[in-house]
Amino acid sequence: MRTLIDLLNNDLGYARIFADGDGYGYELTTYRPRTIADLFERMSGYPSAEVAVSFAQQQLESIAQPPVVQAKRRKSKKSAKSPKQKLG
Repeated sequence: MRTLIDLLNNDLGYARIFADGDGYGYELTTYRPRTIADLFERMSGYPSAEVAVSFAQQQLESIAQPPVVQAKRRKSKKSAKSPKQKLG
């Protein structure tokens, strides 16, 4: 059985800190659905509540930081038109 120990929150989500038979853990919930599932949404087995709170806080702060994605640059194809000559 799990017992709620603490609740951390910010504008983007919250983390529940709980105690269970395996030690302490956290469960992360976002207010907006995420496009990619996160392996660290729920973790348990920490030796103390302080350690679980620390890791939950890091995960909660990482929600606000969007992943860095570098866009691929495309080479523009120049048309094979010949330059126009001025008459005159």
